[in-house]
Formats: sequence, C-alpha cells, structure tokens
Amino acid sequence: MKSRKTLISILVTLVSVAVIAGTVLFARFVQDSLWEKSVTDVLEVTEQGQHALDTYFGKDLDTLDLFASELSLQHPDDEARMAEKLALFGAGNDGTVYVCANLVTGAVYRTDNDSAANLTAEQLVLAETAGERGVMEPFLDERTGSNMIGVYERFAFSDGTPGIVRKARPLNDMEARFSLSFYNGSGFSYVVNTEGDVVMRSQHRNSNRTFSNIYDIVGYEGNDEADVESFRAALEQNARGVALFSYHGDDYVFCYTPLAGTDGWDVVSIIPNDVVMEQANAIINATLLLCLVIIAGLGIVLAVYWRGSRAHRREIERMAFYDDLTGLYSAAKFALEGDERLAELGRGGSDGAAAVCVDIDNFKLINDVDGYERGDEVLRELAAILCDEAGRDGIAARLSADNFLLLLPYARCEEALDACRRVAERARGIVGNGKPLSLHIGLCCSEDAPDARDVNELMDRARIAQNESRKRGITPCAYSKPMRDALLRRADLERSMEGALAQGEFFHLVQPKYDVAGTCVLGGEALVRWRRPDEGIVGPDEFIPLFEQNGFILRLDEFVFESVCRDLRARLDAGLPVVPISVNVSRLHLHRPDFLPTYVRIKDEYGIPDGLCELELTESIVIEDLHGVFGIMEGMRRAGFRCAIDDFGSGQSSLNVLKDLPADVLKLDREFLLESSLPGTEETVVRFVITMARELRMETVMEGVETPKQLAFLRTTECDMVQGFVFSRPVPPEEFYRLLETGAPDEGAFRD
Repeated sequence: MKSRKTLISILVTLVSVAVIAGTVLFARFVQDSLWEKSVTDVLEVTEQGQHALDTYFGKDLDTLDLFASELSLQHPDDEARMAEKLALFGAGNDGTVYVCANLVTGAVYRTDNDSAANLTAEQLVLAETAGERGVMEPFLDERTGSNMIGVYERFAFSDGTPGIVRKARPLNDMEARFSLSFYNGSGFSYVVNTEGDVVMRSQHRNSNRTFSNIYDIVGYEGNDEADVESFRAALEQNARGVALFSYHGDDYVFCYTPLAGTDGWDVVSIIPNDVVMEQANAIINATLLLCLVIIAGLGIVLAVYWRGSRAHRREIERMAFYDDLTGLYSAAKFALEGDERLAELGRGGSDGAAAVCVDIDNFKLINDVDGYERGDEVLRELAAILCDEAGRDGIAARLSADNFLLLLPYARCEEALDACRRVAERARGIVGNGKPLSLHIGLCCSEDAPDARDVNELMDRARIAQNESRKRGITPCAYSKPMRDALLRRADLERSMEGALAQGEFFHLVQPKYDVAGTCVLGGEALVRWRRPDEGIVGPDEFIPLFEQNGFILRLDEFVFESVCRDLRARLDAGLPVVPISVNVSRLHLHRPDFLPTYVRIKDEYGIPDGLCELELTESIVIEDLHGVFGIMEGMRRAGFRCAIDDFGSGQSSLNVLKDLPADVLKLDREFLLESSLPGTEETVVRFVITMARELRMETVMEGVETPKQLAFLRTTECDMVQGFVFSRPVPPEEFYRLLETGAPDEGAFRD
C-alpha cells in the first residue's frame, strides 16, 4: 500500500512537473508569438504610413513636373508670365509656397508675392550640385523663417537658361498629417535621413523631443555593437525590418521601412517593449493559472490569445487612421480612401464626387464661453451629422480642431449641394455660445475641376470655395472658375502694386464741398485712383479692400496725404487761395504707434498751416474702439489737423456718442437722403442730426447729394456743406482749384 502511494505521488509529481514545464513552454510560446504578431502589426501600419507619405511626395513631384514644364516654355526675362504661372499654381490657402530660381542670375520668384532676395554665390553652388529632382530636408523659409519641407526639380527655360523650382509646405502640417502614434501615445513614428537625423516627428505632446538623431537612442551603451552596426547598415541599404535596443535601462522596439522617393530616408516607429508586451504579460499570468485547471486553462489562453491579437491590430489601426474624439477618419486615412473612391468614379451609379470643407464660425468662442467639454460635445454632434449625410458611399473625416472633410459621391452635382445644405440646416439645431451653430462650407465637384488628379487637389479647390463662403456669408458655396480667376486677379494686383506706386500709376482726384447755395467751394476730399497702362482705371472698390487686407493701404494713404500737402504748398507759395482738404485714414493706421508722428512730419515738411489738413475716420472705425479712437482724435486736433467723422449714419452708432466725439466735421452718409417707406422721415432725421451737430460746434457735410430735390431740402436746413454729383464729380486737383477760384460747379452738374 505504501509503495503504491509512493508510486502515485511520484506520478503526480511527474505529471505536475510535466504540466508546469508544459505551461512554462506554452507561456513562452504565447509570449514570443504575440510579440512577433504585435511587432508585425506595428510594422504594417508603419508601412501604410510610409506609403501615404511616399504617395504625397510623389504627387507633389508630379505637380512640380507640370510647374517646371510650364516655366520651361517661358523666357527667363518674362517676369510677368512667370508671376502668372506662380499665381496659378500657388492659388491655394494651405501654406504651400512655390519658388522658382534662375541659376544664372540668381533671381528668385515666389508665390507669396513678396520681394525675394537673389540667391547668394553659396546658394547657387548648392543648387548647381543638387540632383535633378527629389525631396528636400526641412529648412527655414527664406522669407518667413518657418520650418518647411518640400520637393525640388531642375529644368531649363526656353532659351536654355538653367533653373530650379521648389514646392514647400509647413513642416508642422506634414507632421500633423502623417505622423503615427501607437498604444495611447506611448510609441511614435519618426522620419530619419541617411545620417539618422530626425526629419519629421510626431506632433503628439508625449512624443520624445529630446533627441535629434536616431543614434542618440541606438547607442553602444547597453547594446551589442554588432546589432547597432547591423541596424545602421539596414537603414543605409533601404531595408525594412525590426530591431530591439536598450536605452537608459529600458528596451525599445524599432520598426523601420524606407521612403522610396527620398534620398535614403526611413520611417522608424519606436515603441517601448514593455508596452508591446503589456498584453502578452497579462496573457502569461492567465496561462500560469492553467496549473490548476489544465484543459480549461489552455482553452482560455488560446481564446484570449486570438481575441487579443485581433483587438490589438484594430487598436493600432484605430489610433493611426481614426480621430479619437469623433471617431471619424484622420486626414491620412481620408487621403488614401479618397483617392480610391475617385479612381472608381463612373462605377456603381455615381458619376462624380464632391470634396467638401466644413468649419464652425467662431468655434473658439464656444470653448472660451461654454468650456472645452462643451466644445468637444459640439464637435461630436457635428461629426454625427456629417457621418450621417456622407452615408455608406461617402467619407467623413476630421482634419484638426473644428475643420472637417467630406467626400460625397453623386449622380448630379445638385445632390452634393443639397447634402451640404442639410448639414448647415441640421447644424443649426446644435447650440454653442448661446446661439445656433453656423458653418462655413465650401465644396468642389469633380466635374468643375477636371484637372484635379487626386482628392488633395480637389480639396484645395473646396478650400477656395470655403474662403468665399466666409467672405460672402453663403453656405454652402460651390467652387467655380471665376473664384480662381478672382484669386489670379488679386495676385496680379498685389504683384504690381509696389511698382505701380513707384511708377506713378496712382493719383488723386478732389471732390469739392460747396456751400448749399452752390456758389462757393468751402473744401474738398482727396480720393485715390489707379490707372494701369495696359488696362486703364481700376475701380477703387476693387483695390482698396484688397490693400486694406494686405496692409499696402498704409503706404497708399500716406502717398495721397503727401500729394495733397504738395499741392497746398504750391498754392500757398503762389499766394493763391486754399481751403481745407480731407484725406481718408484707414483703420490700420490707428493700430500703428507711428501713425500720427508720420503725418505730422509730412505736414511740417511742407509747412502746411494748422486747419488746412483734415483727416477722415469712418463711423465704423470710431465705433469699433470708442475709447482708443477718442484719444487719437484728440491727438490729431492738438497736432493741427481737422478731424472728420465720415459715413455717419451708415452703421449702428448711437447719437449719444456725438456729444463726446472730439470732431470738427460730421459727414452724413448718403443713405439719409434715400427715400424710405415712410415719406418725410429722412428729412426729419437729417434736420435733427444737423441741428444737434451745430449745437456741438461741428460743421456738417451732406455726402452723395445728386438731385435738385435733395439740394432744395438741404437749403432749408443749417447744413454747412454739400458734396456730390449735384455740383461736381471728383476732378483733378488743377480743375478743383479752378472751381475754388471761380466758384462755378461742373457744366454737367444739376442746378435748380
């Protein structure tokens, strides 16, 4: 009996040892296989990111091919044609800059319309030694100082002169679009060059920014020298694979794959090994329990293993290609899927596709007023609407912040427009900052951009339409060729404005201000005009808003003011009569500390007596910053300028503001004279405002007087001056001063 028990004990012990040994071996097998599966998944996602980046650079090089082909047909001295081509290719608003350089003269041309310095001798040598075409490493933009990345290509102008072109984008945009992160921000992808220098890194806040070279991590300390050299050789030979290295006592997995279109660059994903193994360790702990329940335990381990493997891959793909907040596609996934959908046009009942850009009007206010939690809720609610309208055949993605993208297949373009209208209407049901959500939506149908070769180019045109949506307050706004023509027209005006000022194409007219009897000129207003040699007169309503946006209005206003001072000085020196001349002041001037000193300097240089120069501020400028403008107006008057409020009554100002305005002249907007639905109300308001201004010791000028009926009414008031076609249109300065001397209005003016 005792021997039998001993035998059983020995058998149990042997079985136990066998079970434990088998369990340990099985656990090691699970650990190794799951590690290999996880690393393989990471490497596959890294290759997908590499493919997306290769595709992006390849398409940029294709675009640059077209750009170089266009320039190769041009003579290097034909700057106007080159500028036109630059404007055509650089019509987008995503920060892309095209640059063309003449490798003989060093002349540089850019799409951002700023003057660019010629290439230095050192830069010319570098350009000469560059290859025929390729991808550039990140560099600081010569004009803005921003980090950029792009592609280049050498070409020859029509006369054989060598040149080089470049297309560059902001580096942070490329990093935000193509960088991958893994395991909830524990691992990230980097792009490195042949020397191991980091070219692009993830924008994620947890991304390692302390190293600039991959070999700062892959050092010999704690690593086998042969393994390091093998890794270095693999990168130099454009191989793909996986390596494991130690850094400060921790192990890291390196998954690497080459970028085909670059000079030896590689995409390298770095993930802490303990993070990769975290799920495997949990499974190992579970397998140890199999010692108690062998068969059931083995079944549990196998089930967890396969389930975990699938979930692991799904998690990696979700982090790489989906937006965490909304669940929509990321920009990289949108580009890949969008290109596939465009390639399938004409199949499955869809004749075209519309690219749509959507953002929220004043979304920042929602975050500021309602809080970021509510802001995130608004984004999720809008994302649900976009996903619903995109349907099964469309694509919805979140680019960044409140910027969303859609790709909508359609049989007729009107279907896409209807979908966008539904998005805008449904969004009004979302409340943010206490009011319904308002969207800016721009779309471009593939039939309206037949030259767009991929979804990114289609999106560029949708952004043009979105900008029009913002400016015109129309949602949705569909892209059309006139929009691009308007961009080219704007680029043409901006390109020539500096030269036009230097060459005397700008000049000013003066519109007289008469007494109400029409017998005496009491003042005048200087108005700028532009005469282009190849075009004629450009309407001020076309170039003045443009110059206010780009800041050139500052120089133009000063030019007009100096021209007026020059004319006044000539009259004073000749002993001829003068009257106050008013000039308009842009709102941009009021934000410059040197505004008033500059105008005082010009006035003093010409020795203009106080009271002859009048500066006009529009009512809207005053209302925007009442307290700040009051101080500026007081400074104008102390410096000897008369101060006028222009277009009074065109905005929403309160009459109560008048009592505090330090103004000398009040110019009533012509809208006061337009007939309303209640006859006589305009006359009552005008009479009241004129009387009140006189009580406040302000002179009054009625603008836009065109008919004898309007003039007859003003003669029954105490209005001081009349300005309008009823007496005179804007005339050249010499004609204005003739009218001043004779008092006679234009021959074509109305007289009663």
